[in-house]
Amino acid sequence: MIRRLAGRLPALSRGSWATPLLSRRGATTLRRAENLLFHGWSQEGLALLAGVERNGGRAARLSALNLKNRWSAWRRTWTARTLKADVAIVSHLALPGGNASAVAEEVRALKAAGKTVVLVHHPVRTWNITRALNPKIADLLDGESAVLAGPGDAVECGLAVLRLPTVFMRPMEDLPEITARRTVLVVNQTPFKYYEGDRGVDKAWDVATVRENVQRLFGDHTWLPVGPVVREALSDHHSTAMSEMDLSGDYWYEVLDLARWRAKAIDGEAAPTSRPIVIGRHSRDHELKWPHGRDLADAYPAGRTTEVRVLGGSNVPRKRLGGLPETWTDLPFGSTDVQEFLHSLDVYVYFIDPAAQEAFGYAPMEAMAAGVPVVCDRRLEPLFGEAAVYCEPSEVEGTVRALAQSPARWRAQAQRARDAVRQRFSHEALIRRVDDLVAAGKPRRRGDYATR
Repeated sequence: MIRRLAGRLPALSRGSWATPLLSRRGATTLRRAENLLFHGWSQEGLALLAGVERNGGRAARLSALNLKNRWSAWRRTWTARTLKADVAIVSHLALPGGNASAVAEEVRALKAAGKTVVLVHHPVRTWNITRALNPKIADLLDGESAVLAGPGDAVECGLAVLRLPTVFMRPMEDLPEITARRTVLVVNQTPFKYYEGDRGVDKAWDVATVRENVQRLFGDHTWLPVGPVVREALSDHHSTAMSEMDLSGDYWYEVLDLARWRAKAIDGEAAPTSRPIVIGRHSRDHELKWPHGRDLADAYPAGRTTEVRVLGGSNVPRKRLGGLPETWTDLPFGSTDVQEFLHSLDVYVYFIDPAAQEAFGYAPMEAMAAGVPVVCDRRLEPLFGEAAVYCEPSEVEGTVRALAQSPARWRAQAQRARDAVRQRFSHEALIRRVDDLVAAGKPRRRGDYATR
């Protein structure tokens, strides 16, 4: 949020409102109130201050008054702007991982196509709401084609894109007013992290709560899953709650700029017919990102004729295998450029925990863009289709060898993958999707619904 308001938010006081007599407990309460006041939940922050003013000692009451005065002075500096854009994106823009990266890629695509974008940073209330914007997004802000909106602003746009359902479990109280011709909720995560039979495990968000909050804030809207896995989870495990939703038959796929990716297998590189085959993958080093036991050993075979390279950390497979085989190379996250790493592989192999719900599969898509043939879990076939080769973990070694020993097949698979990325997961595909959604939308008037 510090970078969110583009200069309108002062640096947090770090206790400048406090007196020397303030207790540690009182300071903690006032710090919470300050974070809420300056990061989008002012009503909740004011309620905390009211409690301090009623029940606190003299030092606490004085500090609460100082903080309220400081916040009131800052609020009076808000200048209401009317921001007009082709697309408005509302999401948690400070996360270090995939959501922020996906938003940044979409902003780049929209800007390259000559479209204007307004961004609204909306933290998840139960996470760290004071985190600064992800630099990948902050660096795209130019005040013209990409603008950051804040409290007091009014945004008028053709398409409002709401990303990350968890955000809307507890919406901000100080949102700008948004009026859109069309509003979509991009469902880029399943309500539970994974499912065991009919039971969801580790709940991330609630379908009915998100739907109610989005409807109240933004009016009628359409839900767009990022891929078949999300749609399947919604229909199989949340069918009753989903019965009231406008669920699109289409998808909001993640995208990348295909022009930035050199295609290894298509650009003349030799197939690995007479040397050890190098297989590998890049991903977060998380328990749900790796298979177990025999499946893990089979999916990433260690032997004289294969090498395994991993970018992003290998603590999970190290633990599950009782140590990494000598033929494995473990590269920490950020130690090398992703494209450079992918070009060091002959075949990209991607298998995860059987219980995991992989909402999209951005990492395999990057391998496809880099011209590296992909072998992966059959659960990804509804998403990638002909762009990958699918098998069981026990079949990986034979599948990889069949690809590597046929240069023509190796290159043909890489070409099919590139074609699929261009058609469904490219910048151009995103622009077509945005234009189609706006064209099918209905004009709205400001005041039809409120965002406060």
